[in-house]
Order: sequence, then structure tokens, then C-alpha cells
Amino acid sequence: MTEPTTANNGAPVASDEHSQSVGADGSIALTDHYLIEKLAQFNRERVPERVVHAKGGGAFGTFRTTGDVSA
Repeated sequence: MTEPTTANNGAPVASDEHSQSVGADGSIALTDHYLIEKLAQFNRERVPERVVHAKGGGAFGTFRTTGDVSA
């Protein structure tokens, strides 16, 4: 027997694959608490390989060229 799917609070979830939608091909209604929980978890997930550059503080000073930059 497989383990039932549960929400973050441990409550069992009726269906992990079906959500209430508006019409046959319409958008998904935001009444599905488990779907919203899943989407929030996905948005907060941090993938270590995808960490981008650190936020910089900026550069200060004066810029002076030291040679010909026309090329």
C-alpha cells in the first residue's frame, strides 16, 4: 500500500492530480488549498545550481581611460 499524499500540516489530500477549474479548459479556481500550497513551496524552492550573482553595492569614484579605446 502506498502512503497517502498529505499537505504540509499532515492532513491527507484527496487528489494530487485534479483541481476545480472554471469550465472544461478554463483557469483553475483558487479554492484548492493544496495546489496553492504546492505552488508556494515551488516558488520558495532554492536550487543550488541556479544561484545567481550576489547583489552588488555599486562602484564609486572617477573613471579615466589610460589608452585609446576607439578600436
